[in-house]
Amino acid sequence: MPILTALRAALAWLGRQGTRALAVSVFCGLALPQLAAYVKPVLGETVFVLLLFSYLRTDPAEFGRHLRMPGRAIAASLWVMVILPLAVGGILAASGVRDMLPALYTIMILQCAITPITSSAAFAALIGLDVAFSLFALIICNAVSPLTTVAFSYLFLGTSLFSPIELGVTLFFFFAGAALVAWIIRRVAGADRIAREKDVIDGLNVIAVFIFAIAAMESVPRNVMADPIFAAELFLVVIVLCCTLIGLSVLVFKRFGLDHGLVIGLLAGFRNIGVIMAALGSTLPDMAWFYFAMSQFPIYLLPALLKPLAKRFEAQAASEK
Repeated sequence: MPILTALRAALAWLGRQGTRALAVSVFCGLALPQLAAYVKPVLGETVFVLLLFSYLRTDPAEFGRHLRMPGRAIAASLWVMVILPLAVGGILAASGVRDMLPALYTIMILQCAITPITSSAAFAALIGLDVAFSLFALIICNAVSPLTTVAFSYLFLGTSLFSPIELGVTLFFFFAGAALVAWIIRRVAGADRIAREKDVIDGLNVIAVFIFAIAAMESVPRNVMADPIFAAELFLVVIVLCCTLIGLSVLVFKRFGLDHGLVIGLLAGFRNIGVIMAALGSTLPDMAWFYFAMSQFPIYLLPALLKPLAKRFEAQAASEK
């Protein structure tokens, strides 16, 4: 059908724009805050779809290879879920932020303790990194998240805002459900067809991320107008924190290669604050929502800067063969 053919071509074109489309989508979200009320009720479904795309963009054979040799993924997960939360939490606790801005301190502690974003593997696909490694490490991070998130909440906040059992069950069904749907699609459509349609899948991924951006950006214009200097300072803090976590991860794991180092950097820097907002949003002050919105900017903008590094690594690896 001509309409379906045109739609497929449009999605494939959007998918080929990849990281550029991500960067544009966050500014489109800023321009359309009035749509946030319509998309917030489907945020959970949107995150599920993003995880589904991650499964579909993962080569089962490559995933199996990492499963048989899990050392790198386990090391990455310990870095992301234990070492970095301890380091960042300790710095925040010693900085005095808790006394000056308690709401900001709380959301930043939860940010460093929570699992990486569920779309990490989908972002890795858009950048051109190892999707299978990203997905496997993400699964391990989520497996330990109920314990580590609660532990660091007690350590740095004095209380836990999450139930480890409830969080664990939610994450399990999220990942297991997406894996089951992806398996069914792969069985029905076939691996070859899914491989051919990778640009279309990436295009759908961009749309899903755009929906998330609309919901996340709702509070930004209001808060920027209220205090533009503080907004600029908070934006700088968010960017510096994210870039530091990514850069430090690349340096620590440089022996793994730039490809896997960048994957671990994405896992470390791009945290799933959406889980926190979904669970605690009604009890959190506006400051937490503003920080959540500002924390989305590096997630949407940095992949466009990281993709040239990935291409350089790919070219270097090809020249060495």
